[in-house]
Amino acid sequence: MKTETNVIGVYMVEGQTNVHLIELDIKAKHIDIEIGEFTQRQNGVDRLDWQTPWDEKYLNTEGTEITGDWLEVPKETTETTRLAFFLHFIDFDNPLTTPFGEIDLKQPEPMPNRLSSIIEYEQPN
Repeated sequence: MKTETNVIGVYMVEGQTNVHLIELDIKAKHIDIEIGEFTQRQNGVDRLDWQTPWDEKYLNTEGTEITGDWLEVPKETTETTRLAFFLHFIDFDNPLTTPFGEIDLKQPEPMPNRLSSIIEYEQPN
């Protein structure tokens, strides 16, 4: 059975041009999701060098509170996972590759206040 993965939104990050916040609704328990498998195909580039999620956050079902992150996963396990992560250098002509198949990305839009008030972008070292 294929796991349903829906793009809730792709959001612009204030002051940044090459990074976006992707918010997903995944019909799977967070413990069954391999975050490192979210990426985008880059032709002519070794898969090990493809972009991967940065600073992922697990959200409550309304997307208004952080319930966990890459250091501390949520304590409660539910059948659906709401996940947000930053992805650098997105190619909007290519789908997002997920552990559950490829999905098309939406065009970027301003980040909603419910997310900008709880998630802040910090550049990778």
